[in-house]
Amino acid sequence: MDLTRRKLEFGCGHRPTPGYIANDINPFEGVELVSNPWEIDLPDGSLDEIIALGLMEHLTNEQFERTLANAHRMLAPTGMFLFDVPDIPVWCGYVVDHFAGRPIPFTIEHCFNTLYGWQRWPGDEHKSGWYREKLEAALQRNGFATYDYDVEHFVSRGLTRNRMTRPLDAHLYCRARR
Repeated sequence: MDLTRRKLEFGCGHRPTPGYIANDINPFEGVELVSNPWEIDLPDGSLDEIIALGLMEHLTNEQFERTLANAHRMLAPTGMFLFDVPDIPVWCGYVVDHFAGRPIPFTIEHCFNTLYGWQRWPGDEHKSGWYREKLEAALQRNGFATYDYDVEHFVSRGLTRNRMTRPLDAHLYCRARR
C-alpha cells in the first residue's frame, strides 16, 4: 500500500475513488484495505484527507462514533474528513407530505429507500439517522474542532454522485477538520 497518497476512502464499494487508498468490508476489485473503517490501523497523523461517500448511515451509532474517532486519529493536524449522510428531518418531511396528499420531489419508494437503505445486497441497509445537531455533537465528542456543510467541498475535488446535482436530494455534506 502506497501511503504517499495520504488520502483514504472509507467504504468505497465497487467504485474506488482514484488517488485514494481504498477501504471496504468486501474484497471488491481495487480494495486495498479490507476491514471496518473503525479498525483501520494506519499511523497516527498519516493522512491529509479521508472521504466516505454514502457510507456513514450504514453504520450503527456506535460504529459511526468509532469511525469518527479513528478518522480523527489518522488525520494530520490540518487534515479533513469529508462525508455525507441523508438529512433525516427533510426525508421524514417528504414522507409526511406524501401521506398528507402534498407533492414531493421523489417517489415515496425513493424516500423510504433513502431512510432505510436500498437493500440491494447485505450491508446496504441504513443503521443510523442524522441531523445537524446530532452530527455536530458526535463530531465534537470525537475531537473535530471545526466542521461545515457544503456539497461544493466534494464537487470541487471531483467527488460527485447523482444526489449531489439534485438540491432536493437532501444530504448533509460535511467537511470536518481536526
